[in-house]
Amino acid sequence: MRNQRVSFANNSNDNQDGGDGGCSRKNGNTNSLKRGQSGTNGSSSHKNNNKNDNDTYVYVRSEDHAWVPAIQIWASKDGKPRATVIRPIFKTEQQMMQCGSRSTLKKSVKEYEVDLSEYPNGLLPMQNVDANGNLEGYPDMVALPFMHEAALLYNLKQRHIAEKPYTRTGDIVIAVNPYKWYPELYTEKKRSYYAQRLVWDYNSDQDPRTSMEPHVYEVSALAYKGLTMGDDGEHQSILVSGESGAGKTETVKICLNHIASTQRGQYDTTATGRHSSDNQNDPIVQRIVDSNPLLEAFGNAKTRRNDNSSRFGKYLQLQFDRRSSPSRHSGSAFLDTGSRSRHCALVGSKCEVYLLEKNRVVQHEASERNFHIFYQLLASSHKTKFWQKLKGADPSSFAYVGAATTTTTTTTCEPEHDDAAQFEETLRALSLIHIKGDLLMALMQAVCVVLQLGNLGFAADPADNDHSIVSTLSELANLAELMNVTEHDLTKAFTQRTFTTQNETHKVPLNAASAKEACDALAKEIYQKIFLWLVQKINQATSVVSNNGEDAESSSTKTNIGLIGLLDIFGFETFKVNRFEQLCINYANEKLQQKFTQDVFRCVQEEYHAEGIPLKDIYYDDNTNVLDLIEGRPTGLLALLNEECVRPKGNAMEYVQKALKANRESPCLKVHPTDRLSFGIQHYAGQVMYDAEGFVERNQDTLPTDLQECAEKCSNDIVRAQRSEPATRTQNQAAATTSRRYQQSNRRESNLVAPTVWTKYKNQLQNLMGLLHQTRSRYIRCIKPNNQKAPLLLEHKPVLEQLRCAGVVAGITITRSVFPNSLENTAVLARYSSMGGSHLSSNKQEACKALLRAALHSKRVRREDTGEMVDAFVVGKTKTYFRAGALEWLEMNRLGDLDSQAITIQTAARGWLVRQRQNGGVSFKARKLQLEHEERQRRELEEQQLRERQEKRHARRMEREAQVNALRNRVEALRNAIQESDRSTKAKVADLRERRNKAQQEVDEYEEAMQEQENDREQRRFKVVQTEQQKKLAENKKLIEFLRQEGKKSRTVYDKLKKKWDALKHSNDLLEESNSTICCDFDGLNEETRVVNDSMHDISFVLDKTRQQNKQLRQKVFEIQEKYVAQAEARLEYQKTMARIMEMIQERSRKRSLTEHAVVVALNCEAETKSIMCALEAETEPNLLMSDVSEVSESSYY
Repeated sequence: MRNQRVSFANNSNDNQDGGDGGCSRKNGNTNSLKRGQSGTNGSSSHKNNNKNDNDTYVYVRSEDHAWVPAIQIWASKDGKPRATVIRPIFKTEQQMMQCGSRSTLKKSVKEYEVDLSEYPNGLLPMQNVDANGNLEGYPDMVALPFMHEAALLYNLKQRHIAEKPYTRTGDIVIAVNPYKWYPELYTEKKRSYYAQRLVWDYNSDQDPRTSMEPHVYEVSALAYKGLTMGDDGEHQSILVSGESGAGKTETVKICLNHIASTQRGQYDTTATGRHSSDNQNDPIVQRIVDSNPLLEAFGNAKTRRNDNSSRFGKYLQLQFDRRSSPSRHSGSAFLDTGSRSRHCALVGSKCEVYLLEKNRVVQHEASERNFHIFYQLLASSHKTKFWQKLKGADPSSFAYVGAATTTTTTTTCEPEHDDAAQFEETLRALSLIHIKGDLLMALMQAVCVVLQLGNLGFAADPADNDHSIVSTLSELANLAELMNVTEHDLTKAFTQRTFTTQNETHKVPLNAASAKEACDALAKEIYQKIFLWLVQKINQATSVVSNNGEDAESSSTKTNIGLIGLLDIFGFETFKVNRFEQLCINYANEKLQQKFTQDVFRCVQEEYHAEGIPLKDIYYDDNTNVLDLIEGRPTGLLALLNEECVRPKGNAMEYVQKALKANRESPCLKVHPTDRLSFGIQHYAGQVMYDAEGFVERNQDTLPTDLQECAEKCSNDIVRAQRSEPATRTQNQAAATTSRRYQQSNRRESNLVAPTVWTKYKNQLQNLMGLLHQTRSRYIRCIKPNNQKAPLLLEHKPVLEQLRCAGVVAGITITRSVFPNSLENTAVLARYSSMGGSHLSSNKQEACKALLRAALHSKRVRREDTGEMVDAFVVGKTKTYFRAGALEWLEMNRLGDLDSQAITIQTAARGWLVRQRQNGGVSFKARKLQLEHEERQRRELEEQQLRERQEKRHARRMEREAQVNALRNRVEALRNAIQESDRSTKAKVADLRERRNKAQQEVDEYEEAMQEQENDREQRRFKVVQTEQQKKLAENKKLIEFLRQEGKKSRTVYDKLKKKWDALKHSNDLLEESNSTICCDFDGLNEETRVVNDSMHDISFVLDKTRQQNKQLRQKVFEIQEKYVAQAEARLEYQKTMARIMEMIQERSRKRSLTEHAVVVALNCEAETKSIMCALEAETEPNLLMSDVSEVSESSYY
């Protein structure tokens, strides 16, 4: 406000000093734009003759940009309310900031007329600019002289472009996501500065925030301050809200880290040179801080709007020991400055979660990702130690996960992280809360179960289309092995549904689509169990009960434990199609908005009470009607939906029609003109149309009995356990009441009736609101500036919509419900003194009253209830508050009053000069020359002094610039060195990681190849042995009888082994005993095989000896054959010769006796030849047969 007063004073002095300029404006010599530059025709020239020359900087509505800056050059005094404005034409929305003075405007302007009836009070909202038309930025928007949504928008934009992400609105901090990290805003020095100023050096007589830049550190510091304020300290809560991508999660982490830093106490930085970090390694604080990334791994996912979007609501209660003292604190540098703030040590925490987005487990958009933990596990190099079937698997191996669009995650305050590196961090954080060993194995295997469920496929039963079967048997076998449940039980659970009514139980087959839905339902149920189990383990590791061994419910613990709650919850949502989840989220925001409205009204009450202003004129609109419509009984939307879920064949159409009929008198319920399945609700942030399709199904949160029983058969403790909802006292009471009601009505337990999602969610919200009402709430509203995730870019319409949804505009409306504008009394006197009387009191408050009564006499209004006339302003102790339109009227008429006063002064001065000329004559001329000479000497002296001062300033500036340049060069060199070191380190780390991964991959591939080779070798060895045994047994059957008997024994042993192997496949419970039996049997078989091998060795020796003898025999046979062949050939030749002789004898011999004797000799010779040939054949055939037998035996042996 000091800057504001200076600018007002300068503006006032400029106008008073420039009296001639005021007169010249009256005479028409203005620096305004020419008509030819305005882009309008001459038909509007009549406005130039009658227009008010007092230009006003305003905002006008724009369909594309919400609000744009303009200059109002004319406004009608009577008749139809209209005004003429000129507006610069900007190339981009980013350049839209301010108009500047009219003299600086170029040709790129547009002049047009606006209808003032479309604006509040018939006036255009004014800009907060200085005398030159430049937009003024305010760190605290409560100090804005002109308060409206356009002023909020452009103030945030100016600070965002100036790299100032935080802006204050009273006690509310608005955090605009910068999409870049500002290291200088989050240093240890900065954390200590806010803690020191707001906690340890806090003086209640003066708010130190007036001299401090807004920061989320101030919220966390004030929360800790409120907790530690002597005996009056109360529980605190910090509510962080905003849409996805606005930076809620990072803001909560920043607050958490600052609270953890502040609770270490006030330290003597002169002794250590910095804030002491003795307690940074406190295991309790470390577990609390590091538990947040765990929830991110299992509860966050990449969406279109945000790479690290929280898909659940979270309320983290930090527990502080009020009994802490400096002596109990481990730091030795704690200072006691006499502050009322006492030290409270952080001793524990407790986390509550709300409305996990389970549907993301089974489906997500192609450009998005599932929960981070799936990708982290699949990217890990040692994933196979959790499940061997993950070897070689990647995200594309599982249907629920799908091919990953990226392998890195990015946050605002951290660089990109690889999924594999993130998994190592997750394992480290899990070990801090004692999840390791068997617990870690159970957790990761439960995650694998969820992944494997997505790979199951179902098809119609060929025998009946109404039945279904599992089509992916291999995936079913893997799932059965992982869950330790039989395939038969899994198939029955997925393809059948059991319905239990009052007296009967029915089993109904499911078609393929219903079976797949059942599979997805089990996956979502198991993942919710995993998430709630993890939250429970975190609470066990971080709560004060676990750390101190005290009972949290004991009266002493409740008295000594202080709480600071951090609420990170989804903001108001409205999409093209809004479903059941959006209604639940917006219902939660309506509850939070109700508390926000009450807290803002309380702050307004405190401000007005401090200023001494009566509160009778303050009013505001609450959202009671909306909450009655949603949660009212018996016709509220909640009650009717639960009733429709219980009713047989309940459906969305009946629900919508009943809701519209039962609440037709509600002004907040809207009817869709064409769609009977849709309805609308007029929320505080605007109207939202809901599509009720699927409302009934999504509200029923009961897992079918078949799937429950199947999960209970699983060997994994997490999967087998019953799901435990977040325990709250409200829910327990509701459950007890329901139980008593059912017992009184003697109704039998049924699986058709169960608590609904909305009922559980409502109970959680009631418990949350109960906790918040017991605390002093502080608010951080996170804003997403653009959808491109680009730094220093702010889009008007989305940001303005977020300001409305965050309740900032509503809070300003409450704050300014009666008095929209305010100025400090000093600024009022400096700026508008020309419009009042000449005699004002020395008391600023009384002077302001007298001044404004004279200036705003015509703006007095009549109260509707009492009929009395009231002023358009109220003067407080330090500020003056104006009713709607009063301050704008003062601004529009201030320059006109200055012009009239300038004319009066000029008239008196010119008359005095004329009289002096007439009366003084020569003396007047001499006096004039003397005065001119003195004035010239004085001016020369002032110019010389000015030159000397300028030279000194220039010399000092050059010296400072040289020092700054030297420091800048040094800093730049250090930064370059650090960056180069970081780059080289990162490159080395990346290279080492890549080499490690390659080495690990090579080792895995080598092990896999070795394993395959070993398996192949064993199979080949087994086949060879089996073949040898069969061949040997076959040969033994031919050669040796006892070997045939041994072969039969081996066959019998083989049959027994086969039967035992078949029995093993169906008897998992006898695995150890069967394995031992098999081992014994195999030992016996090996012994028998050894004996057979010995026998085969002997037989082989005999066969070798026989083969050698056979070879010798064959050699002899060949020799004999050659001999006999020679003889046979000789005999044959002899026989032929004898035949020729006989022919000659028969032809030539005359003696009969000689012929007969020759015939006898020839016959004897032929007979001898035949006998020799027969003997030869007789001797050769047995030897050939023996050779053939030897060859057959030899081939059979091999």
